[in-house]
Amino acid sequence: MTALELQTTTWPTIPSYLQSYTWRRAHKDDMPAIYQLMLDIDQTDDKNFAGTLADQTREFNDPWSPPETDSLVALTPTGQVAAYARVLINPEPESAGELRSFLFADVHPVHRGRGLGDFVLNWMEARAAERLHASPGDRPRLLRLFCLDSRVDRITLFERHGFKPIRRSYRMRRDVRRPLPEVMVPAGLTLRTYGADVDERTRLALNEAFRDHWGTEPVTAEDWRMFFIENTGFRPDLSFLIMDGEEVAGFSVNKVSPEENAREGIQKGWIGDLGTRRPWRKRGVATALLAASMRAFKEAGLDYAALGVDTENLTGALRLYEHLGFVPYQRGIIFGRYLP
Repeated sequence: MTALELQTTTWPTIPSYLQSYTWRRAHKDDMPAIYQLMLDIDQTDDKNFAGTLADQTREFNDPWSPPETDSLVALTPTGQVAAYARVLINPEPESAGELRSFLFADVHPVHRGRGLGDFVLNWMEARAAERLHASPGDRPRLLRLFCLDSRVDRITLFERHGFKPIRRSYRMRRDVRRPLPEVMVPAGLTLRTYGADVDERTRLALNEAFRDHWGTEPVTAEDWRMFFIENTGFRPDLSFLIMDGEEVAGFSVNKVSPEENAREGIQKGWIGDLGTRRPWRKRGVATALLAASMRAFKEAGLDYAALGVDTENLTGALRLYEHLGFVPYQRGIIFGRYLP
């Protein structure tokens, strides 16, 4: 196949050695096959990023990545997905600061080493550049990629395309069957679980808390519903807020996925998004939220608490997690390249 149903002027010609694959946009009906690709990659690379089919299907029409223009699949003659790619850009970027595109793609382990990775990355770079340059002004335009530090093949690919490591992250875990810290709520504040009555206040608190964190983007009401509240693993009963009167001072939005736990053979809860608004920092809010979350996980019959952290977080999050007994079990690298 030498042509694509594309709405971009930057599509490279498909080389002859890749024409045994059918190249086209991803359709929602493809999600079971795409999800199988993710599962196969997770199993081969010890990645555990696939999530659930229900969530992947629900999130298919991501407003950051319209699938009719910003997705790509390579299909084998038997219908297996050999490669999958999405270009993601905030449709409502902030008026100041750099513009960013997040590039997501991977190749099925059986089909690696055949040139699909280079071809797909070329397409993502071209499509992202097209979208980013459509925004007016002369702000910096950054392309970003992520991979585990164990993926030497991906690191080599990214570096071949001019990307450089710009940030590192950990996935960390803590055995909640070990002695846990007491929940010490700072004086004058109260602890409660998440509820619909504070839903919008929690979203706004999250945006405010992460505004000064590296590389973050504001969470819109639509994003909040799609990726947080409607996620199949979201546990409002295990998610906590620390309140100062009617104000959300800090939050821990937590998840548990029985499907993921069964697949990985470990009973864990995710401390998904933990943050403290600036006026309440350095008072023990985050420590109290972590302690409450870990205790709730233990009471729910879970064995571990897990979380992700930017290793250069300026609020000292990594030091706090280490102090409370969390240890890294996966290490990730964020790669970046600025467009000319």
